[in-house]
Amino acid sequence: MRVAILFIRFGPYHLARLEAAGQRLAADGNELVGIEVAPTSHVYAWDAVAGGDHFRKVTLFENTVHEDIPRAEVRRAVRTALSQVSPDVVALPGWSCPEALAALRWALRRGVPTVMMSASTRADFVRNRWREYVKSSVVRCCSAGVVGGQRHVDYMAELGMERDRIFPGYDVVDNDYFRAGADHAREQDAERRDRYNLPQRYFLVSSRFVPKKNLARLLTAYARYREAAGSSAWDLVLCGDGPLRGELESMTDRLGLRPWVHFPGFVQYDELPVYYGLASAFVLVSTTEQWGLVVNEAASAGLPLLVSKQCGCVPELVVEGRNGRAPDSLDEAGIADAMKFLSDDSDRAARMGQASQDVVSAFSPRRFADSLVLAATCALERPVPKPSAIDRLFVRLVGMR
Repeated sequence: MRVAILFIRFGPYHLARLEAAGQRLAADGNELVGIEVAPTSHVYAWDAVAGGDHFRKVTLFENTVHEDIPRAEVRRAVRTALSQVSPDVVALPGWSCPEALAALRWALRRGVPTVMMSASTRADFVRNRWREYVKSSVVRCCSAGVVGGQRHVDYMAELGMERDRIFPGYDVVDNDYFRAGADHAREQDAERRDRYNLPQRYFLVSSRFVPKKNLARLLTAYARYREAAGSSAWDLVLCGDGPLRGELESMTDRLGLRPWVHFPGFVQYDELPVYYGLASAFVLVSTTEQWGLVVNEAASAGLPLLVSKQCGCVPELVVEGRNGRAPDSLDEAGIADAMKFLSDDSDRAARMGQASQDVVSAFSPRRFADSLVLAATCALERPVPKPSAIDRLFVRLVGMR
């Protein structure tokens, strides 16, 4: 069996999954081909990643930023690459991007089964009935699915995929990398804290500075928390960048929080474990979040978690009272109370951090590899879906956007 898996670009998360899946497939005499459109993008500022030890890597456009490539060229390159690779199964990165739909149309023409990979839930956005119907048309063309967790299983089933063809485990990171890196940072605590100018105790945020991350409300909640906690309050470190940075820094000044709120900027993958390792707790209070891979990272690093219940990962990764708290993203007082709960008892916070590592251990790259193999095997064992003319038309029209 040769499986081709398509991503817009390979970031660190994708590479961890691909290496694990490639190793898993090779153990049974099978092969994984990872296809990326371009090595960089404007959305995520990761450096381009090397890799391909356990899978064959194909990059369609070298030394190019993904968003700068005309869509017609992307579609043509995807079709050409798949024809050259000649896979038995194709795994698609969602149901809306031109790359995925070009690959789906290629597969439908040749009778090749496809696996839909998705981290979407019904609660991510206000859903439009017409768009949901079109999305269902795309899902009906696929043979199996790999998704994040239970919320994602429910949503893909709602769109028309049979539940026994949906396999959780899509949203994983390299747990061992973050655990080892955090431990190493703690072993060099004083030197690393001084080098990175980090406070002794702090809540860590790692995100893009965009509206859905809810950082303005987090700042006001943090101000309430500081008022309640007094001199024992922890600092707040906001790693990341984006269009709201200037506004957030101005808000920090208006609230009188500048001495305790830190903006180190975007942190590359190789430095992230330092920030996790020296932190006291992790915070993500997005108003909507399909999953939240930064929560996997923080849990692997051994941090207690404060994650809004709107984040898709909460049912799987946040056990209320055991390893974290999950307030509503719009509940400013609830967020402040959760911060105080975590900082009031350092020993309890440490125990919760250890529990986070236990919880996230079920979501490792090996979990993704197993799910991908199960989905690909399921896809091959069943007849390739024969979509209606309407479904084919919708796939074509959406793919041409």
